[in-house]
Amino acid sequence: MPAPRRPGEIVADETIAATLAALEAAENYRRWIYGLARPFLDGPVLEVGAGHGTFTGLLAEHGQVHAVEPSAALASALADTHRGDDRIEVTVGTIDDVPDEQRFGSAVMFNVLEHIEDDAGALRAIRDRLLPGGSVVLWVPAFELLFSRFDLALGHHRRYRLRPLIELVESCGYRVVDARYANSAGWVSWLVGARLLGKAPTSRAVISLFDRVVVPVVRTVERVVRPPFGQSIFLAARKPLDG
Repeated sequence: MPAPRRPGEIVADETIAATLAALEAAENYRRWIYGLARPFLDGPVLEVGAGHGTFTGLLAEHGQVHAVEPSAALASALADTHRGDDRIEVTVGTIDDVPDEQRFGSAVMFNVLEHIEDDAGALRAIRDRLLPGGSVVLWVPAFELLFSRFDLALGHHRRYRLRPLIELVESCGYRVVDARYANSAGWVSWLVGARLLGKAPTSRAVISLFDRVVVPVVRTVERVVRPPFGQSIFLAARKPLDG
């Protein structure tokens, strides 16, 4: 029998589900993250914190995907969406529920590491399951200044700064090959909307407008100029070949 859920965990699950539903229409945002990750993806792929499968189908283009999701409700939705797709295996649980003997060419955590209290332990557990030379790809929220009630509702333990995140990943036995702030416009909108006004950014209409109008411009600009700040951090690192 599973352990009883704590009230905070239930609230976080519900908030995450509402946020994922609102992001369904954010196709440009989703493709932006995937486009940054794609050069570092090799199968089989370990997707940690897969949600209800926002990226799972895209990741399956690179080989077999083992999608891990701690929420039974989200994992069920993910399994239903990809039922019959032999490329995708779904596990309800955490990294520790992935057998030690399994090895992956890459692993991704998109807006996941901030949910894990022992983030260093999670990174080491992933490293142990990567093939030599395999990659881990992260997309995490940036700047503690932006930490809001909405972050708490989502179950976030922290937001990150670029240099400390690089140092954390390197201390876990990886070699960082790309790291940058991303979505500078989102930094401003999160500061005003979520941090100062206390709004939950889950409006489908607002997210869709931001995705259609703002994201293509910001994505194009940030291909040329790496901003000194952003709503998120993108980071890719490799396990050493002799690791």
